[in-house]
Amino acid sequence: MMASMHHAPALLPHKAPRTVHPRRLPEVLVPGCPFTDTELQAMVNDGMLQRLVDGTYAPASSAPTPGLRAASMAAILNPRLKRRTVVGRMSAAWIYGCAPAPPAPVLLVPAPRRLSSTGRGHGALLHEVVLGDYDVLEFGAIRVTSPLRTAVDIAVHSEGALAVQTLRRLIGQKGLGLAPSLIGRAIETLPRQPHKRRARDLLARLAATNPSAG
Repeated sequence: MMASMHHAPALLPHKAPRTVHPRRLPEVLVPGCPFTDTELQAMVNDGMLQRLVDGTYAPASSAPTPGLRAASMAAILNPRLKRRTVVGRMSAAWIYGCAPAPPAPVLLVPAPRRLSSTGRGHGALLHEVVLGDYDVLEFGAIRVTSPLRTAVDIAVHSEGALAVQTLRRLIGQKGLGLAPSLIGRAIETLPRQPHKRRARDLLARLAATNPSAG
């Protein structure tokens, strides 16, 4: 288990809804319920299933929606982690359809809860942070950082081509309500953030390549 103790403050209010209420989360299959992993992979090869994240599968006909991806993430987390953490950063961007499937879930532990209260991470990357009322959405059995909080976290904590590509996709994704100017205002609320300048430069480059999104 890897852990970070950096505390980030809550962000500006955002117009995204507090809770997502799908009528029913799509069915997600995991090895042993009732098929073995070998059988599930064979069904992927036959075009019957699609692979989601970390050994979870869904019918090939299921649309790859945020609800489906959230359900697959919920399937690999134990009940304690689902209750006490929030899916964030690149894992949240994946749920929104803007990043590749993560090799390990990135989970945020809301302060004042401590990392030790979550128990074992079971391969997840845990970070202790401060989350505000507008920073979290509910997707069925799990909680996920809002699009704005996700974009700010990626701008501040990620770097390289993947960070640029993910932010560009988040900004361009219809329905998320993001723009470089909105993300930039939220970043300016962060006090003494060591990577603030890098995040500003990244957003400036994105705004320059897509002025209509500013």
